[in-house]
Amino acid sequence: MKRNNDEDYRKMIQSRHWAELRRYKLTQNPLCERCMEEGRTRAASEVHHVKPVEDAMTQTEMRRLMFDVHNLRSMCHDCHVKIHTEMGRSGAKHNKRVQAKRLERFKERFLDEDNESK
Repeated sequence: MKRNNDEDYRKMIQSRHWAELRRYKLTQNPLCERCMEEGRTRAASEVHHVKPVEDAMTQTEMRRLMFDVHNLRSMCHDCHVKIHTEMGRSGAKHNKRVQAKRLERFKERFLDEDNESK
């Protein structure tokens, strides 16, 4: 059976380890790092993974990216949305790609296995 990156990601993002790391990052960098680079001062409320966890090919790589403090940036909500938009990871096109990917995983998991046993 093939791994489900979405399920693995969901488990990691809901883990106590992530909550503690997120709290640590926001404590160490309480201001939005992107705003500061652009000459503004805003409180950070979110933590962004610079290299997306979902892009990992293995569960080991996912865990490394998820829990590596050097892969994190403190951000305000607006900057977090903006960076995901710039990366092509938000909006209607992104949602359409995500849904297509989920459909493909569903087909691989349920339909291809049935075809292999025939």
